[in-house]
Formats: sequence, structure tokens, C-alpha cells
Amino acid sequence: MVSVTEMLNSPRFPFGLRSLLVVSAVALLAGCASPAPKPDATTTSLAQLMVQRLAIADQVAWVKYQNGAPVLDPVREKQVMDRVVSEATAAGIDPQLAARFFEAQMRASRIRQQELITKWSQGALLPTWGPLSLKDDIRPVLDQITIDLINELKGFPDSASSRRSLAKALSDAGYGRSVVRAATRF
Repeated sequence: MVSVTEMLNSPRFPFGLRSLLVVSAVALLAGCASPAPKPDATTTSLAQLMVQRLAIADQVAWVKYQNGAPVLDPVREKQVMDRVVSEATAAGIDPQLAARFFEAQMRASRIRQQELITKWSQGALLPTWGPLSLKDDIRPVLDQITIDLINELKGFPDSASSRRSLAKALSDAGYGRSVVRAATRF
């Protein structure tokens, strides 16, 4: 009976295959030794809300594209930030964490909007949404998502693994690296 070690070290065993088997075994053992952490319920809910917020950014981009409006709206962003800090403080959440989190979400939204507007300007297929109003249709939904995000942020375990879970959820939802990076750097 020949052992696995003897077989791998045999001169008749192809070197490339030996290397592949060793690398595969190490990877398998490393994966078994420390399985990837599963996101907790708060992280999962936060990720779902972040995806919803980014989906609405698509509609915001469409309205801005149709109206020739700039992506950056500093007046609206200040209103959102003032509300976030107020709501976070009232909910017992660190207002600085909430402000950093929402700054990241708005940055990701701007990146997403700019990506879409650039594509549409270059001839990409346009959305088929009917007429939308930022004030009447979109902002009320965003305002509710903001409240929901603040509530979920209260229980968010701010750790590297939680941020990786958020990034994976955004990536799995189809958002590109720049959007994912912006949304998870807070």
C-alpha cells in the first residue's frame, strides 16, 4: 500500500498536478478551520435596506437625467443629514456613526446616479418608468428608508466581518466595486 505522501513525492507523479493538489488541500483545510461568519439579522436587514436605497437612486438618476439636474444636491443632503443626526440622537444611536453611515450611503448613491446618467448619455437603453417626481414620489420613500436604516443601525455590530457582509450583499445585488466601496466605508 502506497501512502498519499509517497505517491505525491513519486517522480512519476506530474509536478503540476502535485502542486494543484497541495494548494487545493491547503485551501480546503483553511476553509474548514475557519468558516466565513454568517451575517446576523441586523446586518442582513441593514444590507437589504441599503440595496433598496440604491435601487431608488436609479429612479433619482432618471429624474435628474430627464431634467438635466446635477447629481450633487447639497441642500437636500444637508436636510437629510440634519434629520439623520436628530433621529439618531433621539433613538440613542451615536450621531457620529449615523452621520458617517449616511454620508457613505449618499456618496454611493451619487456614484450610482453618475454611472447611470453617463451610460444613458452614451446611448444605453433608457428606463421605462413613467413620470416621476423627486418631491412627491421618491423622497417620501427615501425618508421612510432613512428611518428604517437608522433603526437597524442601532443594533449593527460595527466590525470588519459585518462590513464584509454588507459589501457582499451589495455586490450580490449587482452593484459595482465603486458603489460597494463607497457604501461600506463609514
